[in-house]
Amino acid sequence: MDFKNKKWDELERLRDEVQELSESKTIDHKLVRMKTRLERIVELDPTDKIALFWLGDFSFKFGMYEKALGYFEKIIELDENHTHAWFYKGMILNETEKYKDAIKIFDKVMLMDEPPDETWFNKGVALHNLEKYKKALECYEQYIKYDEKNQNDPKVLIYKSEIFLELGKNDDAIICYDRAVKLDSSLKKHMERPKPKM
Repeated sequence: MDFKNKKWDELERLRDEVQELSESKTIDHKLVRMKTRLERIVELDPTDKIALFWLGDFSFKFGMYEKALGYFEKIIELDENHTHAWFYKGMILNETEKYKDAIKIFDKVMLMDEPPDETWFNKGVALHNLEKYKKALECYEQYIKYDEKNQNDPKVLIYKSEIFLELGKNDDAIICYDRAVKLDSSLKKHMERPKPKM
């Protein structure tokens, strides 16, 4: 067997193992095993966008933002229209408090094929952090309209409640807060219930 065929066989085996691990219900070393196999796939084929994406996602979830950004930027080098790589780049910029840069990325993602509905939400978060409350509220509303399931997203309802408080709309803040807490009672720890205006 020549080297090229051996490499191809190993790549196929590793890809099958990653798929099997991703579908596994057990947590026992699953992530570590997946990560090592993904790293080996990228070592054998540095252009494997799926493996690069999984590694970026893995790094992002564990707060390794610089490493994650490297993976997503590599994907963008390979495919400048990779919507989800751009989306994650925007999320990393949000997490690292580079809100103005994040907004530019989210605007770009919104013009791409099938942008994730969370694009609106995350752009809203960036605007919210920049204290551009009315624009943030517009983004949260777009996120809610984008998909019916988003109407019951307790996180967006809490964020809307915070904005309504900032805008002096206490009654609207109370309505959003109550809905959010009804959907997820752990959010009571996030903020106190707004007070009605006298």
